[in-house]
Amino acid sequence: MVQVNKLLINDTRNIIRDRLLVYTAFLIPFIIIILTRLVIPWLSENAIELHPYYPLLFMLIVIMIPMMFGFTTGFLIMDERDENLLTVLRVMPISRTAYLIYRMAFMSLLSFVYILIFPTLTGLIDISLFKYLPIAVLLALFTPVMGLIANILATNKVQAFAVFKMLGGVFFLPLFAFLIDTDLKYLLGIIPNFWTFMALDKLIETGAQDIVFLGIGFSAHIILIVILFYIFNKKY
Repeated sequence: MVQVNKLLINDTRNIIRDRLLVYTAFLIPFIIIILTRLVIPWLSENAIELHPYYPLLFMLIVIMIPMMFGFTTGFLIMDERDENLLTVLRVMPISRTAYLIYRMAFMSLLSFVYILIFPTLTGLIDISLFKYLPIAVLLALFTPVMGLIANILATNKVQAFAVFKMLGGVFFLPLFAFLIDTDLKYLLGIIPNFWTFMALDKLIETGAQDIVFLGIGFSAHIILIVILFYIFNKKY
């Protein structure tokens, strides 16, 4: 517990010291919430009718939250990797595995808080927060996926920016499933957040949870995180 408290203090200092991380972890999510709350309804009333697309817009915007926290996670790990902290951890009281789990869990928790309050604060969709809870957890699991992939593929921060742009394009692809009326849309199921979107759409449309979509989504994310964690440890 003492080691975790020290890591928490160190993380807070690192985030505050780096203006980009401050913006990503705290300021930008609030800006997104405010803009979503104000701009989309204004556009719908004064420019173009957007009400039928509110669920799709909600999915498009809410997935940005774990993406941003994944960005922050990736850069924090990259900084520590460059400072050889991950190597030093091999002889420290806290294990390397425990440290990486902490790192991912801490940012995932912050991401989860924003994701959980997002429906209420934006007003785009009207759903039960209790039934939305497992979907919020599933969305938050996307945070370590982004951070680990970036660290595996990128060797420096410049490359990491390019990787995050690429990942953004890839992980927005499942939204096209809602434009496909046939079962061909399930081909997009190879992308893990496809199942998150399917579960969220089911909740919005019917007010009920879909255990199948949730089960596949959790399985896909957990398996992917384990694989990425293994590859990262092998590489560094």
